[in-house]
Amino acid sequence: MLRLIYYLALAAAPAAAQTQDARFFDERVAPIIERHCLGCHNEELKNANISFVDRESLLHGGTRGPAIIPGNPARSLLIAALRHEGELQMPPGPPLSKKDISVVTAWIKRGAVWGTRLHKETTPQK
Repeated sequence: MLRLIYYLALAAAPAAAQTQDARFFDERVAPIIERHCLGCHNEELKNANISFVDRESLLHGGTRGPAIIPGNPARSLLIAALRHEGELQMPPGPPLSKKDISVVTAWIKRGAVWGTRLHKETTPQK
């Protein structure tokens, strides 16, 4: 019986982590995207051919390639752009706060799990 409980707990662990990561996205990452990215990168405008309303768009990327590489923020174009490293600097103007950049970096490092707060059907068009 203990062995069964152990295996059930082991099987539930990835689902619990996925739920925590989705909640992290909804509570911490989505507000940053809403404030700083969706004005230009939405389904209607798609500046640089990229929308920030769904994970698939970020994985596919725009004219410069994938915006995110789950698990690898150092290779994710989005992080370099947010840090204003190199030619691509997003958002235009002053960079995001170090805190916001660290939140997005942590999200990508955790696998860039998408939550429920942002998706094409409910995101207002500009």
